Amino acid sequence: MNPIVRAVLASSLFVSSVCFAQGAEINMQVDVDDQDMPAARIQVKASGQDGQDGATVKVRGGGAMMDVRVTGGMTTTETRTETRTETNTEYVAPVRERERERAPSHGSRDCGTGTDEGCNTRRDGQFPMDASTWRGFYQSLKSEPNEIVREEKAGKMLKRVYLTAAQFGMVLDLFPNEITRLDVAREAAPHVVDPQHALGFSSKWRNSISGSEYTDLITE
Repeated sequence: MNPIVRAVLASSLFVSSVCFAQGAEINMQVDVDDQDMPAARIQVKASGQDGQDGATVKVRGGGAMMDVRVTGGMTTTETRTETRTETNTEYVAPVRERERERAPSHGSRDCGTGTDEGCNTRRDGQFPMDASTWRGFYQSLKSEPNEIVREEKAGKMLKRVYLTAAQFGMVLDLFPNEITRLDVAREAAPHVVDPQHALGFSSKWRNSISGSEYTDLITE
């Protein structure tokens, strides 16, 4: 039962008992408002033997407050009834925060080759080239028209940087001459962070002997 309704009923019974004790007839009107702020007002007009008003009861806001005034020598009586409401609040992290907690710390690495399984792999404690370094390195080789000069530039860079199998395959494709390509592979193989993903590149050599030599290089 609603707390304000209980308070109204209790107040009504109290007034009825008072008026009965005074030998009075009562005429009671009850208004209850239980929307935003629960409140109620009870107006009682009691006619005793002398015809005087008997009692007034008010119930209001958040619980109940009862003021009773009775004529005929009765003292004023005030009764309060407290109603408490407890609210439990549970913190829920924002969606972005929850996603940030689940995301791996290295998930933002980009090696410039799309979805690249080797991008988050280390070799000798080193990560492969990130997207910015890779684009500069690759464009420098690609823009060099002389294959011999291109090989020299690749050799110098590949001694300092590490690369993924995907990056490695793109470098090999820049050298049409199979002998030169094998020399580049020899320079780069020790710095490929995921060599197991580069085993299939042996098919880049039509010469089976060169292909076999490449396989030995990449599996060392």
